[in-house]
Amino acid sequence: MSIQWDSLEIGLVAERDPPPFLSATSYLLNSKSNDNKRPIIFFFNGGPGASSSPLHFSMGPFTRNKTDKTKPAFPLNPDSLIDTADLVFIDPIDTGFSRSNSDEAADKYLDINNDAEAVALFIRTWIKEYKREDAPIFITGQSYGGFRLGKLLPYLEEVTPAGLIMVSPMLDGSLSNYDQAFVSTLPAMTATAWRYGKSALDLPLERDVFDRAQEFAETEYLLALQKGDKLPQDEAEHIAQTLSKLTGLDKAAILSQNLRIDTQYFLENLLAKDNKLISRLNTAKAVVKKPPQREDRPDAANDPSLALGRSNVIAAPDIADYLKEKTGIEFEDDYRSLNLDANFGWNWSSGRAYSPTLSAIKPLRDYLTKHNKTQLLVFTGMRDLAVPAGTVEYILDHSGLPANQVDFQILEGGHSPYEETTQFPIFTNLIRELVRETTSDKTSQ
Repeated sequence: MSIQWDSLEIGLVAERDPPPFLSATSYLLNSKSNDNKRPIIFFFNGGPGASSSPLHFSMGPFTRNKTDKTKPAFPLNPDSLIDTADLVFIDPIDTGFSRSNSDEAADKYLDINNDAEAVALFIRTWIKEYKREDAPIFITGQSYGGFRLGKLLPYLEEVTPAGLIMVSPMLDGSLSNYDQAFVSTLPAMTATAWRYGKSALDLPLERDVFDRAQEFAETEYLLALQKGDKLPQDEAEHIAQTLSKLTGLDKAAILSQNLRIDTQYFLENLLAKDNKLISRLNTAKAVVKKPPQREDRPDAANDPSLALGRSNVIAAPDIADYLKEKTGIEFEDDYRSLNLDANFGWNWSSGRAYSPTLSAIKPLRDYLTKHNKTQLLVFTGMRDLAVPAGTVEYILDHSGLPANQVDFQILEGGHSPYEETTQFPIFTNLIRELVRETTSDKTSQ
């Protein structure tokens, strides 16, 4: 297999003042025929402020070795999706090597709509630069990247993707205002408690536990919450006792929260006797509790899966060295794997603060309805309490999306379910199947 790679920089159009630039790493498989018709998958992560590096070094032709110094830092990835499509990993503004270049540009592009328009413009420009107008296009967004993917669809213009792929997507923040949020998190909490031996459910598999908890959550628990202050005390006691058995939490604590279990409370208290904190991003991970590196960060930013130190920015000099070696391009600044300064400075609406009413459902629904051949593949992880699988499923089921265009998958993993060894082949094979099924008509012509 012969691979051509390069890092592509494209400045945004001149009339955009001030102009930032986006960078991406492109992997193109050399072949003697139909190069311009080979499928392309574009990837970006979320945050906001997260680079594409987790997707890049899981799906790309090389993996990233950060632990074993006796082995290559970036060994070949035999399971890469390069066998299926050319791959383009986009780093949004102020992540990777992408930069806003000025405070004015940061103020403009650390913004929902301008960010989405910028990434859409990058995709359109890349396709034009590489003369790939006839290639089937697929776009993948993870976490906030799923929200970005929904928002950028109106800006794609003449580009019509064959498939959209979302990984643990944040699609609609309004659910956090309602009882459904607690219904949706209960299955993940119960499965987590079961994994740590804290749940009373005696079932052989984690998925069985998840499904049993979901059944209770969507029936008896939901009905109880809907009664609000009219819920009889004896019924509240019964629900609290059941929740305690499912989650391993104290019944009195559950009653004190009015039967609505706060996620951070769960993460901090399930293993409190062991002095351990559970990761919101992957509840299979738990670490010894320590004071947060910085008190001014929200709890989610101190998640043990992020491994942030005092800085809000995680630099990755090894990725910078890798890209320099492969492309010959050297940048003066660091490769930013994660940039929470961009996240904290994000313009979520008319102001800077996050708004729980944000939604990317309407542009997604409008796009799929208009383009009835475009397929949507959505992945979630059972061990994700940042964007719980139950939340994503509920949103998809209540958004008026054309059911025949949507495939929803719950995997046994966290916020990045493809990082689980057992789930990676399931994840990649479903993407391969999506590409194959949506391009079979075109390739046979």
